[in-house]
This record gives sequence, C-alpha cells and structure tokens, in this order.
Amino acid sequence: MKRLTALVLALLMMAFALSACTAEQAPAASDTPAATETPADDAGEQPAGTEGAESADGETLAADQTLRVSIGVDLSDLSPLTDSTTEGSEMLLTVLDTLVRQGENGTIEEGSGLAESWDVSEDGKTYTFHLRDAVYSNGDPIRAQDFEYTWKKVLAPETASEYAYMLYTIEGAEAYNVGEGSVDDVAIHAIDDKTLEVTLVNAIDYFISTLVIPEFSVVPEGYVEECGDAFFTDIEHMVFSGPFVMTEWTPTQRIVVEKNPNYWDADSVKLDTIIFEMATETNTIVNMYNTDQIDVMKVQADFLDTYRNEPGFISVTEPVTEYVKFNCKNEFFANANIRKAFSMALDRVTYMNDVMRTGSTPAYGWIPPSVKGSNGQDFRTNNGDLYKDLGNGATVEEANALLDQGLAEIGKTREDLNQGLSLVIGEGDDNLKTAQVFQQYWKNNLGVDVEIKSLAYALRQAEYQSEMYTIGKEGWGADYNDAMSFLELFITDSPYNDVYYSNPEYDALLEEANTLSGDERLAKMEEAEKILIEQDGVIAPTFFQTRSWVAKSDVRGIIRNGCGLRVDYKYAYIVEE
Repeated sequence: MKRLTALVLALLMMAFALSACTAEQAPAASDTPAATETPADDAGEQPAGTEGAESADGETLAADQTLRVSIGVDLSDLSPLTDSTTEGSEMLLTVLDTLVRQGENGTIEEGSGLAESWDVSEDGKTYTFHLRDAVYSNGDPIRAQDFEYTWKKVLAPETASEYAYMLYTIEGAEAYNVGEGSVDDVAIHAIDDKTLEVTLVNAIDYFISTLVIPEFSVVPEGYVEECGDAFFTDIEHMVFSGPFVMTEWTPTQRIVVEKNPNYWDADSVKLDTIIFEMATETNTIVNMYNTDQIDVMKVQADFLDTYRNEPGFISVTEPVTEYVKFNCKNEFFANANIRKAFSMALDRVTYMNDVMRTGSTPAYGWIPPSVKGSNGQDFRTNNGDLYKDLGNGATVEEANALLDQGLAEIGKTREDLNQGLSLVIGEGDDNLKTAQVFQQYWKNNLGVDVEIKSLAYALRQAEYQSEMYTIGKEGWGADYNDAMSFLELFITDSPYNDVYYSNPEYDALLEEANTLSGDERLAKMEEAEKILIEQDGVIAPTFFQTRSWVAKSDVRGIIRNGCGLRVDYKYAYIVEE
C-alpha cells in the first residue's frame, strides 16, 4: 500500500536526450474520458481539440489549460523503482505509463496503455503482451526489452525496493529478490522489441489489475545505467513515458508537470500544465482554495459541510483501512491480550460520528467491505466483526480485565507498562486530532499515558524500522482489489511487516491460498484474517476510509478510483465559464 492522500499541478515542458543522463530542455509544445471528479451536472465524454474547442458535451475549452492541486505531503522518493507511498504513486503515474491504464470505476481495457493487446495461455499462467508504437519523452522507442529490464531492476536485491514483492506472482521473482535465485530464472522475457512474455507462478485472476502501479512501468535501460544513483532524484535525471513530463520539483513546495508532446495518446490530453502545491495545514489549503490559488483540494472533516453542496464535490469510498499497530517485539505488546485491551478501549463509533465526520465507517476487521470474499459475498460480510470495542458492545471493565490478564501473563504491572509509551503518527491536522482522541481513550479507560510523536514519513519509517516504537497509527490502501493486498503485509518475512508479527499458521494459510483459485482461495484468506485480528489482535483497525475532494466549477474529467491508479489527470480539462 502503499499509500493514502493526494492531488497535483504544473508549468513548462521538456524533452530528454538518451545519449546522456542529464537532459537538455527542448521548446515546449502547446497543445480525458469520463471522470469521477466532474461537477454533478456536467459529466461528459472525452473532449476533443485544443484551446477554444468544444468538449464532447458542448462546453468550450478554456484558453488556459492549467490545473492547480494541493498535495498534502512532501514527496521524498519519486523513483518508479522504489516508490512506496500513495502520493508518490499517483504523481509517478502522471508522468509514466504502464502496460494498462485504469479507467473509470476501476475498469481496465485492452489498448488502454502501452500494450495494444495480450494473450493468455490455456493454463492461465503465461501472458504475452503486444506493445504499441510509442516513445519516451526524449523520442526514443519504448521496447519490450525495457520492460524486462525495469521489472528485473525492481526485483534486484541491491535496488531494495519495498514493492518488489508485488512481482512475486512471476515465476522466479521471489527467489531472485531474496538472493536465492538467478535473474536468468525470472520469467520475464522480451521476445522481440514489441513482444513481452511473462509467466506466473500460478494462474492469478487479478494479475492484470496489479500492472497499474509504478513498479510495473517502464524506463530505458541505458538511461538508468547512465544515471546510476542519481536516477529520478531530480528533473535532470528523469525520462517519461506518460501523459505529462515533470519540469519542476522543489521539495516541500511544488511539483510542476506539463503535457508530453511525445506521448502515444497525446490527443486525449487537454491540460497543458498541472501544478502540485505541497501544503499540510488544513487552514492553509482551504485559504489557497478560497483565494483561487488552487483548483482542487482534499476536503477535511471540519469543512465537509462547507463544500458538500458545491457542484465539484465528490466522495470516494476506498478499499483503505486506517489502523493502530503494535510492536510485537516490545515486551508488553508482544502479548495478544494487552494488544486487544488497547483496541477494545477505543470507541470507534463515537470517534467516527463525533470527531472525524468524514462519512467513513468504523472498522471491526482488517479487510474493507468493498473487497470480494467467497461465495459471491464481500469479505467483510463473510467474516463479520472480529472484535468488540466500546462502540459496539464492549465495556471498560472488559478492556481492563484483558489488560490485567496480559500483564499477569508476562509478569508485569500497570506501573511497569505506564513508562515511555508513545503513539507515532504522520503530520497534519487529522493525524493529530485522531492521536489526541486515542490518547484520551487510553488515559480515561485504561489509565495509561501515551505520548504523541508526529513525524514526517521518512522519520516515521526509521522509527518503525528501529524496532523501538510501541504504537503507531497508519493506513493501508489496496493496490489491487483483493484481500491478499492487505493480508500479505503481515507474513513473517514481508518487507512491510514492521509490527514484527510471526505466526506459522497464518503464513501457511496465505501460502496455500496462492496455490488456489476462486472460492477455495478466498476461504483460506478469510481464515487468515481471523487469526490476525480475532485470535492475535496484531493490529487495531479503526475505520474504512471515505475521502472527499472539491474542484472549481470549471474543472472536468479527473478520474478517481478506490485502488490501483487512485487519481488520473490524463483526461482532465478546464472549460470556459
């Protein structure tokens, strides 16, 4: 998951020379289908033409096709090889293309990306992709050999990509990534310049839907090797395959992208520029929106009523779970009953209804309702609520009894526990508000004091990897609509398992699930979730996320999806008012 927040903006335009790693600027050239983020009365088809032309619904395109968006984080890593955040992924997929491109309502069609079509073998394991004629932003051809190089580069142990595991569905990929196999055994092969063959470990229904993330994009081998460690660290060491090219990246301030004149589907791109403003304070962002400094912003809970009735307002329910996680290497939180006590002491219903007020729903399991389960039901319906808290039937006395039982099991007292507890959170008003509510619940209901530690992303990850933290607050969003995208986080050797949980029974269920298909596979994952949450209480899910945005009345065509490519500006445009 990667991932959770976002929006984007831009200025100028570049072309790159492959002969050298450092790009040379070229003169900018001047010059989206149905979208989720379209004012309610103005949803339209893909527009045609340039400035002054009419969109498919008869509206006139504005002369200035510049979109300005607020993005609530500072993006520190924009390499498609190593990116691991929602915001970074959304930004990269503005300037990169993959074999397929996700459309409205999560649809993926042949011909939507760099693959014109593909064939699947009878056993469902081998995919043969046929590439279209396309070039990078510097004019060099995009070849199947580049896809083979890029995907194997993500898997290379020295790359240390946290998202390499997403390619483990490919035969030989996991062994190579963990240093137990050869790159020659990875079943990714360029048959010729236009044909890419990929063989999977098993027939996997959701494989095509995984291809929309940046790690499955493409970069030219020679360029990457020329750049070395500088690759994608600044705009002088970037080359692009997507609808836009990045022309400015000022850390902590803004990113600017401009239309890519060499993009294979450039005729569908109407925006000239997107400017992404990095701001984290809610009042600052709202002021920027109200004073027309930005055109699109995420709407925080305190302002939902203010913007709910505007024509450019939209809410999207996503397969995203916010959760509290406990460090299983900590002497206290290694105990399941102590973990469960901290989870039970929360009141998720009051927290969602009276504090957050975002339209999100309390979570009493790990897998969101929108993820499919066995027998034609959604996952959440099949597994139901896997624990209680003060908002759905538990009592303070029950929570304290669990805490006392856990402390007795490890031979510790409440005084021992109440020393140095902290809750690590991200930056921003919503994170702080949530942390303060949880801090109060634990103080009032369990009698424990928990310090709040608000840290930027990189520092937060360092804290988790140090193994010294006690409690953390994070969110996880599915990269593809399947329960495995959530459950695989807590496999013993998962790179995302920073709660340091290990249960052989849990691992075995998921390993078995990967050899099955259909309802048999889904049933194994339902068993695994019960072990993770009901039995071991490793994490305390808090809510299933609904996020809201508002756009100015002249903005059209932004596509928003719950998972995968969560926001796509390719088809966005500005109309004349």
